[in-house]
Amino acid sequence: MPKFVGTDVDQDAILEVISTARSRSFKPVGHTSVVLRMRTVARVTAAMKVRSHAVPDGYRHEIAAYRVARLLGLDNVPPAVSRRVSWSEIWRRFHEDKLDRRPAIRKAVLWDEDGTAPGAAIYWVKGMRSVGYERTANGKSWLEREDIPRGKEALARDLSTMAIFDFLIGNWDRFSGGNLPSDATRTRALLRDNDRAFSAPLLAARYEKLLAGLLRTQRFSRSVVDRLARLDESALRAELALDPGHASAALLTDRQIADVFDRRATVLSHIAALIEERGEASVLVFP
Repeated sequence: MPKFVGTDVDQDAILEVISTARSRSFKPVGHTSVVLRMRTVARVTAAMKVRSHAVPDGYRHEIAAYRVARLLGLDNVPPAVSRRVSWSEIWRRFHEDKLDRRPAIRKAVLWDEDGTAPGAAIYWVKGMRSVGYERTANGKSWLEREDIPRGKEALARDLSTMAIFDFLIGNWDRFSGGNLPSDATRTRALLRDNDRAFSAPLLAARYEKLLAGLLRTQRFSRSVVDRLARLDESALRAELALDPGHASAALLTDRQIADVFDRRATVLSHIAALIEERGEASVLVFP
């Protein structure tokens, strides 16, 4: 696996720390989902996305999306791993400026009988900025035939890969606001907040919107396409099983996995048609 963008740290090392390091404080930062900024004694921060009444499966989908990203060789999807938290732990270490939020958080979380709840610990990326392309057409022409401005090649590649990634996992919520930031250098896009992916069934209107984004994209990364072509169900199931929480609660159902491979076939068909029409060199333009 490549190092996570902007760091010199192995992604597996990040997973180990955010899944095991003792928590130091919790601060609510989410809106529709229950998300707590969790500082740890290891001085690594994670967004703790806890199972909630509003989005009961969101934390599992967040982890599954990261596991799919690993199979595609991506370095810009924040590492996410299962982690269980208790209400007593959160209560004792709640951020002092947000104490009035404690009752609402307790009510929103879907707790088990022992006072704990599962969630996803997601690496907290520092220095994120708006990439500027969430609600505009900026960057979309780069994925067709227009020349890519110098210095924007990596960002263009990320936007192209986003079209594949979001369609593959069925993430219809990318453009709701704040889900497409860049790193501190504003040269890479970070594909964060994937908890609304893997809807089964995916509503027709949402599928069509994702498909339209894919079809507008006509330039792709050769390495991502190669990995997608080699991806099979056994590899996906094996990758999902690597998460420590998978044994007690499967990250994806059989239906969700089947849907991923149905959408994979559509992605590969679209790319194959473009290659037949224009030639491989005009389509697989990114490394």
